[in-house]
Amino acid sequence: MTGCKMDDGGKLNFKTLYFFCLLVCLSLGNEEKDPKKVCKHVPQKKIDTAFVTVETHGHKNVTVNLNTITTECYTCDLQLTAVVEPHHNTCTVLVDTRWKMKVSISTDNDSFKVLPSCSVNNLSKWFLEGGNYSIIVMIENDKITCEKPVLQNDTVDSNIPIYVAMGAFVGLVLLWWLLKYMYRNHLLRRLQYCLFPDSAAFIDPDPKRNANKTEYDVKKDKIEKPSPPVKRYNLRRRKNAKYESDSAPSKNEYAEQDLGVPTNTSEEDAVRPRKERLKSLDTFRGISIVVMIFVNYRGGDYWFFRHSKWNGLTVADLVFPWFVWIMGTAMAYSFHSQLRRSTPKTKMFWKIFKRSCILFALGLLINSSDGLNPVRMREFRIPGVLQRFAGTYLIVATLHMFFAKPNDPNQYTWWSPIRDITDYWFEWVFNIVLVVVWLALTFGLEVPGCPKGYLGPGGLANDSDGKNVSLCTGGAASYIDRTIFGKGRIYQTPTCKEIYLTTVPHDPEGLLGTLTSCFMCFLGLQAGKILRTFPDWKQRVKRFIIWGIILGVIAVILCKGEKNGGFIPINKNLWSLSFVICLSCFAFFLFAFCYVTIDVYRVWSGAPFYYPGMNAILLYMGHEFFSQPFRTFLGIQPNSHMVYLPINIWDTAVWIILSYYLYYKEIFFSV
Repeated sequence: MTGCKMDDGGKLNFKTLYFFCLLVCLSLGNEEKDPKKVCKHVPQKKIDTAFVTVETHGHKNVTVNLNTITTECYTCDLQLTAVVEPHHNTCTVLVDTRWKMKVSISTDNDSFKVLPSCSVNNLSKWFLEGGNYSIIVMIENDKITCEKPVLQNDTVDSNIPIYVAMGAFVGLVLLWWLLKYMYRNHLLRRLQYCLFPDSAAFIDPDPKRNANKTEYDVKKDKIEKPSPPVKRYNLRRRKNAKYESDSAPSKNEYAEQDLGVPTNTSEEDAVRPRKERLKSLDTFRGISIVVMIFVNYRGGDYWFFRHSKWNGLTVADLVFPWFVWIMGTAMAYSFHSQLRRSTPKTKMFWKIFKRSCILFALGLLINSSDGLNPVRMREFRIPGVLQRFAGTYLIVATLHMFFAKPNDPNQYTWWSPIRDITDYWFEWVFNIVLVVVWLALTFGLEVPGCPKGYLGPGGLANDSDGKNVSLCTGGAASYIDRTIFGKGRIYQTPTCKEIYLTTVPHDPEGLLGTLTSCFMCFLGLQAGKILRTFPDWKQRVKRFIIWGIILGVIAVILCKGEKNGGFIPINKNLWSLSFVICLSCFAFFLFAFCYVTIDVYRVWSGAPFYYPGMNAILLYMGHEFFSQPFRTFLGIQPNSHMVYLPINIWDTAVWIILSYYLYYKEIFFSV
């Protein structure tokens, strides 16, 4: 035996053995303590955080552990956050203020008993942003007791910037309405005449004096100039100009468009002979694109303007599904127009296929906007937002192409009140089959190492009856994407990673979710069928409300009215069935509101959202390529909501101003 000194009896030297054991014990002791958890300095303040200081009093030879976890981490165990060593009696850490925090105090010393006052039930709290909290830990008589967190300073409501922004927006709206009222009633002219009589010498303050003028005089005073044709840009080859000059639409007749379909043409209808234009659909689209730009620019860094971490809904989760729904609604007008022109099915399918390919290519272009290099190409993301649009549009539009009708043959039948459903029964069967396939794959596909039908985020979650699901993020949906695209070609940083500390990539725009997005697009198409089938606005609104109520009830049943724990939770990352049904419910109600206020009673012009809705594809592509907000050029580094919010509002306002300028110049882009 070599390397160890032995005595004459062949036994290991006692001193050598002693030092060897001591070395092993010291090394084991060092492994048990995570050096990153030991308090050494006060952390730097961040947005959506508060300071919590743990102060120990009494026995000085006991190590105290601070354990925390946010309640947003569903079924997660407490995690060791900080270690207060015996020679330090204080420790300051940052805690999350976006959701309620679970907090507890523990110790590794078995000689001391931790009383219930140090448990989660006593120390958990929803901390206020910017607050300084203290937790007193008393160590006496082999017992450890704790006092509830106490706020040591005055805090400012972090939502005040939102209140100010909302007040400013309402004030601007009221001011705009007041100026329009004064202009229409010639009050501005009278005001100018009273304040500046010299400059207003040639302005007639009383428009009633023109009452004695004949119709010929009025027409002679007004020089009517013909409006130029609309400048419409797209990615398709334009026809010869001499064949387009007579049919160029004016601004008022410009076809509504979405992220792939020029729609809502204004041809005459046998039932409604007058030309109809739905500004409400453009406004709804504009609301979606404006909110999308705002939240993509971080939305003031508020958590409810960011995507949900897993289950649940936030403002950011609304806009993309609404675009899909609007695409279906607009599709009804597009196909009706083509059928009235007797467009062949082959030509219609070629347009569908070409637009889908263009959308998919634009999506890949957005994914490569951060630059291509050999290393990046091996991890190039294939799925994306526009890619999801392309797949959804290709499936739903191709199916509807075979069943769209240029007229209303069953208008006077006994089933005419539901002919918007019965006339398209095969489309309903096909889309229900898509839903069944989604359910079968989601709950029946065998995922290696994961429980069947798992819908959780994995990572720290313990939501599968004690089974290890740390590598099961997204369940079947994520497994299908990793199998088809590869682990490196899907989204690498899902929203659940921050809270659940997941290590498995998951793409929210993956393949399996395309099935449910097709169903949501079909529900939007149903709204378009209602508009094309029923001419009376009351019949339309009544059906919108009925559909909204039915879908809302179904969504509540699927999720059991809970954020977590339902049959199928509302989940944007998975595009779960309850998610698309719930968002379709919201879409029916919001569109009904826009339709009544804009197109029926005309108490709202749709501004300022109407203008972005007319150039949605341009604004989406533009803000994606300029993903860094315009504050970059100002050199401002925000460190609070009060700074972030006005910057992000300004970033969004720039795109609204651009859309208004394009509308004023009659320039529209479509795919």
